[in-house]
Amino acid sequence: MLKKTSKTAMVILALIITFSCKTVQQANLKEIKPFVGIWNDTTNPGCKIVFKADGSFYNLAKENGIQIVTHSGIFKILSSNMYVLTISDARANATYDLKGRQYANYYTLGADQKTMKVSGYVDGRNGGNGLKWASDLVKMNTLD
Repeated sequence: MLKKTSKTAMVILALIITFSCKTVQQANLKEIKPFVGIWNDTTNPGCKIVFKADGSFYNLAKENGIQIVTHSGIFKILSSNMYVLTISDARANATYDLKGRQYANYYTLGADQKTMKVSGYVDGRNGGNGLKWASDLVKMNTLD
């Protein structure tokens, strides 16, 4: 009887643990959810950043009336005010050293989670001067 009760208790405990624990992906989605979407960079007209639910991102700039991807990669929220970009691809003629680099940036989300202030630093290319930058972002519904 004790053996049967013990097995039943183990099965119930296993089920409770299985259904109460979040997967890493679920936890990460909750963490990044405020970031996910299309953000218009009001500090740099014509520029946008898209953060996707899978943890990827890409930056867009408008050149000659056409939106082009300037750099892309993955992002991760480190804390309530810091995130990191791991840039896997960037324009070959970029002024700043982006491709293959990882940059920690700061953010402050607006109370409505429709505005965000971001800032950071990127290294210059080939020994050039780096750039300390800051941008104001506004969440949009489309890339238009």
